[in-house]
Amino acid sequence: MEERKYDVILATLPATKTRLEVLFRQAGDGFLQVEYGRVQRANLLDSFRIQTIDAKIRQAAPKGFIETLPGIRTNMIHFDPEQLDVMKLIDMIKGFEEELEDVDHIVMPSRVIHLPIAFEDSETKKAVEKYVKEVRPDAPNVINGYNLEYIALCNGITVPEVKQKLLGTQWYNSGGGFWPGGAFLWPMDPRCAIVVPKYNPPRTWTPEGTVGIGGPCVFTYTTPTGGGYQLFGRTIPVFQFAQKHPLFKDSPFLYRNGDRVQFHEVTEKEVLDIFEHVHNKTDYVYQIEDGEIVVKDYIAFINSPEVVKGTAEFQAKQAEGIKKAPRL
Repeated sequence: MEERKYDVILATLPATKTRLEVLFRQAGDGFLQVEYGRVQRANLLDSFRIQTIDAKIRQAAPKGFIETLPGIRTNMIHFDPEQLDVMKLIDMIKGFEEELEDVDHIVMPSRVIHLPIAFEDSETKKAVEKYVKEVRPDAPNVINGYNLEYIALCNGITVPEVKQKLLGTQWYNSGGGFWPGGAFLWPMDPRCAIVVPKYNPPRTWTPEGTVGIGGPCVFTYTTPTGGGYQLFGRTIPVFQFAQKHPLFKDSPFLYRNGDRVQFHEVTEKEVLDIFEHVHNKTDYVYQIEDGEIVVKDYIAFINSPEVVKGTAEFQAKQAEGIKKAPRL
């Protein structure tokens, strides 16, 4: 076999007691992917570290730096290779990594965004109906015309318990992606970590404001589009391309990396009224609180006996539920 002449991994940092191995991966002429660990995992502690290093990169902003796109265990860095040598960029990031001995002492800014949600609203039900009619008439994830019962079945719980878990934790944004203005939202409380397969194949239409879950991740759809997350309700606008509303004056996006979303249940009429007041009257006041995540306190929370016990009990129910749920 011919010896490989090119390796996409340009450099590494060894794992430590508090950090996975760091891989610096070439992702194109002007892109560098910083990856934590060689095996995929979804751990918020990795994201807290990534966000902290990301803030240092953006603050340093060497000549040729363009932007970053943090994820749950990676950070994609866009730069101009004619102005910024990739190895110099890697050396800078290595320096930031060495300065950050562990995650225990991280205190990161994190707003709390309160979003109303109407479960099983008529518009998302129309999207499910359209899917069954035009894409997959025998879709096993559609039970009684919707996806909530399938979500419950996959997790070994009831529909009311699904709603309790969605409302019972804050949802942490590890970074934007999938669609402009979107956010990948993860449960802060592991006892609320519902998991469900995505549509197979995806939908051709999803209304603005739809809220769904794919795998362990919740997503709020920013515009009408296709999509594959299992649907459970609808929230208010989180994106405004026209930027008419004061909140969107500086950016069409509501979310920032590291935000936390707290859902609370309302009627569909209330959601529709807010749509009117955001997009037309532009006088709706979003409920957003400045705050921070004290990682030491979060680690103590997830390791507390009550949370560990509750998480194990829920995971046992999920294991039984996924055996009974039809495959997609």
